[in-house]
Amino acid sequence: MTSKDNDVRLFEGLRRREPEALTTAVQTYGPVLIRAAWLYLADAHAAEDAVQETFLAAWDGAKRTRGLTSLRAWLLGILTNRCRKHIRTAQRRRKREQRFLEQNAALSKSNFSDPRLEKLQSALPRLDGPLREVVILRYWQKLSVQETAAALGIPEGTVKSRTHAAITRLRDIMETNA
Repeated sequence: MTSKDNDVRLFEGLRRREPEALTTAVQTYGPVLIRAAWLYLADAHAAEDAVQETFLAAWDGAKRTRGLTSLRAWLLGILTNRCRKHIRTAQRRRKREQRFLEQNAALSKSNFSDPRLEKLQSALPRLDGPLREVVILRYWQKLSVQETAAALGIPEGTVKSRTHAAITRLRDIMETNA
């Protein structure tokens, strides 16, 4: 039996919503899709999410798909669309965060009389999102480590390590701009 015959059989199994077909598709094409998604997104977690979304979309969309020429190509097409969606969503989120931070900086600039606080305010938008979140919750919102962990849905140890990394990064940014 050829690879094309196996793909046809596998696709027909997906159309009939056979769990074994989905398992086989994940085992057969999962590594290929992970590599492609990682190359596209440059983020292992985002790549895993995109691949999971791809298999869910394939599971749901197989019954509506006709004239399949290559299961691998079909899955890679779905993956590409998922990666594009992920990138668009991330870009929108970054723009929204940046606008918010710029607006807050403009509004609160007059509240800072200490030049160090002004430098800190201008350095904060340059932190990565997860580090910035921790700093905002811990120091601006005055949440405890436990409260910050609960708010972000992460372990307390992660809050502590992100806090340390954020402070180190902020110090570097502020010294560079000194």
